[in-house]
Amino acid sequence: MLYAIAPIIITQYTFNFNNFNIIYLFNNGGPAVAGSNAGGTDILVSWIYKLTMSSSQYAIAATITILLSIFVVGLALWQFRATKSFKNDDMA
Repeated sequence: MLYAIAPIIITQYTFNFNNFNIIYLFNNGGPAVAGSNAGGTDILVSWIYKLTMSSSQYAIAATITILLSIFVVGLALWQFRATKSFKNDDMA
């Protein structure tokens, strides 16, 4: 059973990195944290949005986006390989 649902679980985990709409809709990433341009409830995606729209720090936002993408894709690929969910050898 785990082999059948492992790809779905991994895909949902990867998709959940993008919870921007909940954070932005409820409180715009606030409350503010002193000495930082990220809010107290910001996640990386909403913080990247603030960096581009409020602060115009496009280079930092692009760098964080690329690093986050590499991390999430790498983690998902590693997990797909570790679960062996796409191997048909064991199935009868």
